[in-house]
Amino acid sequence: MKTWLRPLPFALLLGYGLVRLLHAPMDDNAPNRSAALCSALAHEGVTCTADDVTWVDGTNGVLGALGSGGGRALVRGRVRAEEPAGGAPSSPEARAAAEAASSDALDLYDVTARLSPEGSVLELTGVYNLTKTADADEGMPVIQGSRVAYVISVDGHPEAVHVLDFDGHDPHAYEELSSFQRWQLAISDWQATGRKRGIKRTVFALVPAPARAELSFRPDGMLEVKTDANRVIILDPAHDSIVDGAAYARAAAEVVAKPPTFGPWMSDRLRAISWFGDEKNQTLKAIVFTGQEWLKNAKAKITGDTSEKDVAEDIGSLTGKPVAATFTDPEIGWPPKPLEPMMKPALAGEGQWISLDKDAFITPIPGVPSPFLTTFVRTDPAAQYTRVYVTLWDPRLVALHMEAGTVEPVSATGEAGTGRIPRTPEVMRHVVAGFNGGFQATHGEYGMQADGVLYLPPKPYAATVMELRDGTTAFGAWPRATEVPEEVLSFRQNMTALVQNDKYNPWGRTWWGGVPPGWHDAIHTTRSGLCITKENFVAYFWGNDIGPEPLGRAMLAARCAFGIHLDMNPGLAGFEFYNMQPASTFQPLGRPLQSDWEYEGSLKDMPDFKFRSRRMVKSMGHILFPRYIHRDGRDFFYLTTRSVLPGPPIGGVGGAGSSGEGEGGVWRVKGLPQHGYPYAIATTSVRLGPDGSDKRARVLKIDPRAVRFDGSAAPANADAGADASQVVVSFGRPAVAARTAKGASAGSPPAEMLHAGAGDRKLYVGPNDFAIEKAAPANAVPIVDLFAANAPASAEARGAVGISDEDGMLVWIELLPETRADASTAEAMSKLLERLGCSSRALVAGNVHAFLGGALDIGGEPTAIGQVTARLVRTPAPAAHMMFNPTETVPASVWAPLQQQRVKWRPTLAPPEKPAGSASASSSGSPPAPAPPPRK
Repeated sequence: MKTWLRPLPFALLLGYGLVRLLHAPMDDNAPNRSAALCSALAHEGVTCTADDVTWVDGTNGVLGALGSGGGRALVRGRVRAEEPAGGAPSSPEARAAAEAASSDALDLYDVTARLSPEGSVLELTGVYNLTKTADADEGMPVIQGSRVAYVISVDGHPEAVHVLDFDGHDPHAYEELSSFQRWQLAISDWQATGRKRGIKRTVFALVPAPARAELSFRPDGMLEVKTDANRVIILDPAHDSIVDGAAYARAAAEVVAKPPTFGPWMSDRLRAISWFGDEKNQTLKAIVFTGQEWLKNAKAKITGDTSEKDVAEDIGSLTGKPVAATFTDPEIGWPPKPLEPMMKPALAGEGQWISLDKDAFITPIPGVPSPFLTTFVRTDPAAQYTRVYVTLWDPRLVALHMEAGTVEPVSATGEAGTGRIPRTPEVMRHVVAGFNGGFQATHGEYGMQADGVLYLPPKPYAATVMELRDGTTAFGAWPRATEVPEEVLSFRQNMTALVQNDKYNPWGRTWWGGVPPGWHDAIHTTRSGLCITKENFVAYFWGNDIGPEPLGRAMLAARCAFGIHLDMNPGLAGFEFYNMQPASTFQPLGRPLQSDWEYEGSLKDMPDFKFRSRRMVKSMGHILFPRYIHRDGRDFFYLTTRSVLPGPPIGGVGGAGSSGEGEGGVWRVKGLPQHGYPYAIATTSVRLGPDGSDKRARVLKIDPRAVRFDGSAAPANADAGADASQVVVSFGRPAVAARTAKGASAGSPPAEMLHAGAGDRKLYVGPNDFAIEKAAPANAVPIVDLFAANAPASAEARGAVGISDEDGMLVWIELLPETRADASTAEAMSKLLERLGCSSRALVAGNVHAFLGGALDIGGEPTAIGQVTARLVRTPAPAAHMMFNPTETVPASVWAPLQQQRVKWRPTLAPPEKPAGSASASSSGSPPAPAPPPRK
């Protein structure tokens, strides 16, 4: 052999050795290739049996082996986590993480292998976990063409059907992505699945969960699911739809969302590499953030920078010339008192609330003060150039909701969220803001439920924010029991409370997400948080270059009763305002947009709407702005304005005339028996025709969310029943003396109308709503007898009533005493109700009037009431409050192991075509929870 060829055998031998080291060894004595495949997978940490293997592709003789030589199989397998190295961890959280049990649930793997001409497995070339479902088992797959279907079971109960399309996502799914974003997704999909277009997944949740489910593809491509009682559900995988059996299934197709910017995206890619993983990724970020902090601190010491110029740029950009909100309205308690600055001397405006009234980037609420305030405070003596910005809102006027992302979190059954705000006009016209959610599931698997769909079960003692079914925002530390109360529509958890009972970190946590578990967490980076204040307002916090303690100090300065640490790191935390309006009435800004933090555009899927958006402050740099109005891969919160009184004035015919408060269609709310805030009633007067005649009427609006029926009131006694100080409206007949006042001879109803019989329908009041029906709705009581506008007695009607389609408000109309009732007034009242958006409307039977507080007529003037037929008293409207009080504060040695364990996931029974309600329904056998109210 020539000299230069002599090393060749050694090189080949070395190469063969490296190949054998890098690839799992094959079991040459395995009885078949499926057993050999499982033997090789065992070296990858995956255990399976030959019965768990379904071969999809294989070689075809010598030519096939010499060609691609590849085979592909779908394998059901289990994986166990490796024991942690490096000795015993120091912190309770780290010790709990090291002792946490890994899942024994079955996952479905896509395995590629090189095969011999005979079909024997020579080596594994790719192993991809397609499911990664916690505490759920994947059934044996059925295959037709590029589609694979299988059943997901939890505790032996079939909970969902998955359909995978190995042809990947449709090319149209990428239309809104830039070339760079498509490149990002291609790499992410290749890393996760070995395919540049990924694998499209559609989840069909089975509601309620049957005892069994059998799958089979039909020749026409439909998927047939046979369940209990010979029930058959027909699914259309090609269109992600339910052909038959929609009452027993819910479809959730996987959609493509824009990937994050390069930094967060690269962090996710490193985390997904098996030899790098999350801990090394956390270590890398800790090193980078520590270096950046050192440089910034050094610069600040040299220059003496206190960030005063940066603050002036951020705050000054909000309204041009911000004015501090210093007067607190005693009737509504808004705005609260300013924050007390910690750093002395304080910077200009530090801690002073700035009202965002008439902000062109915020959807307005007519007739009430702006529900948003903002300020800043510095809380880190060692880094006085840093600051925490605060946006505070009034939850009596603003509702909080949450939405699951298309990637995070994913439920035990693999079901992900839509990643976007519901695209309905009823929701979109109320959207006012959006902001980031909490940590990814890989960092704690903290619980989340959105719109009744449970994605991750609640963790004991975790800090939680909730949306209740009545629209209330609630906060609290979750109790040790993990059932979800029926009243909870949505919830999101993240770690333990950052602030509670006037203390920072009362639970003794040592890890706040900035470093690997076990490290001392002093990393300064972008952080965000959410809290409920002692005044029951809600605040969002955002700070750059801060640690967890400065964030907690800012919450204490804002008088937070309970504070939650949300997501962190640059590009992941941010808050955006929106002004969403119909395109036909959208008003231009009147100046050029500042493109670095302002935006104006429309929604592709709702072209009838336009929106204007801005970041909370100018220096807030987060990804994909505007982010939360579009589809997002991670969970997020969004805010909507509530439908509250008084609302916009009545325009057009009814509003002609005087422009004073309470007249000419301009609503009056002051000086009325409101007994709380937001307002329960509003009144005005209008003309009933365009001819300038003196036919006028008074209009009363009642918010059903602010009143309840007083069942204790005796019909014959106006003073009986509830405390008179809480009476908002009484319905009944006026005293005799009142019927002879103010020209009653001209407009008094005929004697037979004073005691007219019941009409063909009634006005009912129920929990938080009104209804006009012939038969009583569930849990509703009658208030007034009504009849149709075309009834024979309509010419004598002196009142009409309607229910607003938009917000459920009751609109009550009464003719003025001097206005004579006839057919034209009845028609005019009905047309006014129609113009006010009341498709449900009728005329009032008999001489029944509305009395404000039981002592004022509908115009707010003192009057005498005779017989009371019904009475409405004040009830608290949806707002914000604490929940789960008191949840005992326990040491880390108690809560850390519980939070590191996988909480058993159980879905819930839900009404047909409605999302599941909570984790308690299926276990308790209780009836399905009612559907949530419209989001407004």
